[in-house]
Amino acid sequence: MNELFYSGKVKGMKTLKQMIAERDVIPASELEGEKAQEAAIEKAFEEAAKTEMSHRKTKLVTGKLQGRVVWSRERFQED
Repeated sequence: MNELFYSGKVKGMKTLKQMIAERDVIPASELEGEKAQEAAIEKAFEEAAKTEMSHRKTKLVTGKLQGRVVWSRERFQED
C-alpha cells in the first residue's frame, strides 16, 4: 500500500454532467417515468391479449348452421 502514487488524471474520463448531456446516464426522475410508461404499455398489451382471446372464443361455431350453403369443388374430368 505504501507504493501508491498520484500519476495524474485518467484520459478519456467524463464528468457526470457530460454523461447526462450525451444521454449515457439517465437521471432517476426520468428513469422512474420511463419505467411507469413501460408498465403502462405492458398492461395495455396484456389487456389486448385477453380481449383477443375472449373475442376468439365468442366467434367459435360448433356444428352446422341451418340455411348455410356449403361450397365444394367438383372433380375435374378430362374427356
